[in-house]
Amino acid sequence: MRKVLLVVLLVVMVGAMAAAQVTQGAPTTTGAPGSVAPLVDVLGAHNNYGRGCAGCHAPHSGARGAGGNGVNGTVTDAYTGENALFAQDMGPLWNQTLDFSDVTNTGSRKNYLLVTPTSGNYSAMTAQQYADTRSIIMCLACHDGSLAKGAMMQNWAYEQQIGALPSSYGTGHIPTLLGNDGTGSEIYNNDHPVGESATLSAVLGSYYGDGTNGITFTVSGGKITSITTAGQYQSFVNSYGAPALFKGAYSYPTPVNASNVPYLVCTTCHDQHVMNVYAASANSPIAGSATGTYAKYFFVNGPYNVNNVSVPPTQAASTTQFCRQCHFGESNEANGGSLPTAF
Repeated sequence: MRKVLLVVLLVVMVGAMAAAQVTQGAPTTTGAPGSVAPLVDVLGAHNNYGRGCAGCHAPHSGARGAGGNGVNGTVTDAYTGENALFAQDMGPLWNQTLDFSDVTNTGSRKNYLLVTPTSGNYSAMTAQQYADTRSIIMCLACHDGSLAKGAMMQNWAYEQQIGALPSSYGTGHIPTLLGNDGTGSEIYNNDHPVGESATLSAVLGSYYGDGTNGITFTVSGGKITSITTAGQYQSFVNSYGAPALFKGAYSYPTPVNASNVPYLVCTTCHDQHVMNVYAASANSPIAGSATGTYAKYFFVNGPYNVNNVSVPPTQAASTTQFCRQCHFGESNEANGGSLPTAF
């Protein structure tokens, strides 16, 4: 009997340890609202299964230093590693037209085409091409999966692998490859538009440049030099913030097109270096404060807590608020009200 009890105890202990290993990755809020205790390394999925920073920034030999592409180890980018010591093969993505267009109810498509540079020759790129390379193409070198097959990709969301998501997310694997997500020939039509035609003026509509109730971007020398908010949009900033547009420590890196209009890139919505924590700053205050850390998931560039599932109707979820930074017409403030954010 004593042996049986000992075996049962060991089984229970092993089960408890396994459960702890599965769930320890969840960024859980503790103490005052907005504080967060990161229970996994902040680089998270971008530790690249142990390769760490060298998975994206090889200190020697560019993509060759990272073992080449994920198919046969070859490298087709003649300029590999010359910018940001980038360690993935971008060669297959040069001289491509990527169609992020949306299908309308009439069967036509909104024109969201991303035309990539003809090669990785950075000195020959326009300012927009350089911005697209740094903020879109480098991301797709890993996250495309169709033209470019980056190394060390499993096509399965890290947060889901470690058990950090609520069960309501479902059981199917959440894909991390945009061009090879199981939908066949549509490729990028089910992905959020990026590129020079995916402008902030288009998504913000009448609130773009509105000095009474909107957000205004001052552009000089092909760069955003200041951002001001007013009225309804300022009320939204007081409730949540505008981290994807103000960008915290990376103040105003959102690129502008040839018409001096800011446009969306991957790094508008994602911070590739910190998976689970967003830190407020003087440049990017959250809910009116320049201090505090907030839970986030999926490398999103702002508070985005998918585990805050008990949000009462008198508060706005941080996941919803994040999208409203650009889709402001769907915010509480744009519809005559204002709610505090549940972080």
